[in-house]
This record gives sequence, C-alpha cells and structure tokens, in this order.
Amino acid sequence: MTSPRDGQIALPFVLLVGGIILEIVIGGAFVAYFSSGSGYSARLEVRAWAAANSGINDALVKIAKNKELTSSNMSYDLTLDADSATVTVSRTSDSSGQYYVYTVTSLGTAGLRQKKLQAVAIVNQTTGALQLQSLSDVALQ
Repeated sequence: MTSPRDGQIALPFVLLVGGIILEIVIGGAFVAYFSSGSGYSARLEVRAWAAANSGINDALVKIAKNKELTSSNMSYDLTLDADSATVTVSRTSDSSGQYYVYTVTSLGTAGLRQKKLQAVAIVNQTTGALQLQSLSDVALQ
C-alpha cells in the first residue's frame, strides 16, 4: 500500500543533484573562458613585441641608408596589418666626435596590448658603419 507521503524526498533529491550538476557546468565554463582569454592575451603580447621590433628594424635600416638621418628627435608611425608601432629616433655625438649615437624607441601596439623596446646604435661618422650596441625592453609607465 502506498501512502500520500511516498516520493516526497524525490523532489529535494532531484533539485540537489541538478544544482550540483549546474555548478559543475558553470565552473567549467568559467575555467574555459579564462584559459582561452589568457591564451589570446599572450598572442597579443607577442604581436605587440613583434610590431615594436619591426619599428626598431625599420629605423635601423633608415639609419644605415643615411647616417645623417636626424639631428633632433624624429618620430613616425609604422602600420603592420592590424598592429602598429610608434618609432622615435634621436641622435647625439660621442665625446670624441667620431661617432653618432642613435637611440631608437619603438612602442608596438596590438589590440589593447603594448610593448616598448629601445635600441642604441653607434654609427661611424666617416665610414657610416652601423653597430647595434643594445636592444632592451622598456617598462611602460
């Protein structure tokens, strides 16, 4: 014989099991979202670095072609597909007056990510020989 109270525990049990399953699905969705987002962020950072490096290389080619490129600060933009770089070139002379010291700063941008690189190159004023002295990451302010 069945009583009217048989099966009353079934509804809370089904709701409890369903809630646990729902929490597992929501947790998995958050993990998947954040792990894919971090991968995309890393790709943007690499693209920003590549854009900044391209800006440095472009400026070094211009300096190699013309050792008298600039006597003051020169700035220009470089577009690379969806990315860009803002390049600033400045020149000073060393104490002996035989060499130009070029400082090239490039700010690469990809999406919302930015990367800043700085290079120092030495150019012989007589022969025009270019030597890359250093290339380093610069912290963004």
